Amino acid sequence: MSYIRSKRFGTKVYYYRVEGYRDKDGKVRQRVLEYLGTSPNHREIPVDPSLAGAVAETLMSGRKSPTEIKAALKKMDIDLGPGELKEIHLVFNPPLRTLTLCIN
Repeated sequence: MSYIRSKRFGTKVYYYRVEGYRDKDGKVRQRVLEYLGTSPNHREIPVDPSLAGAVAETLMSGRKSPTEIKAALKKMDIDLGPGELKEIHLVFNPPLRTLTLCIN
């Protein structure tokens, strides 16, 4: 089972998804599964480039509520998971030619 752990370096706080396990000597250790950055609720979901126009149109229509946006994206097979939608961005990374939805 995994859980979220925070680590403070100076004034910054970094979050990791970790799991506990026992080593050969029977001591409990932690294994980092994923680095979450400075916000534990931040997620990135890759987007198929063929859906980019429809996703951008859904996000840019100012008349939709967060619930309606989640429903429209789910129809496009993009599941945002549980929880309230507070902030969402469609990000294009030119060197990698990738599109991602950044969710907070």
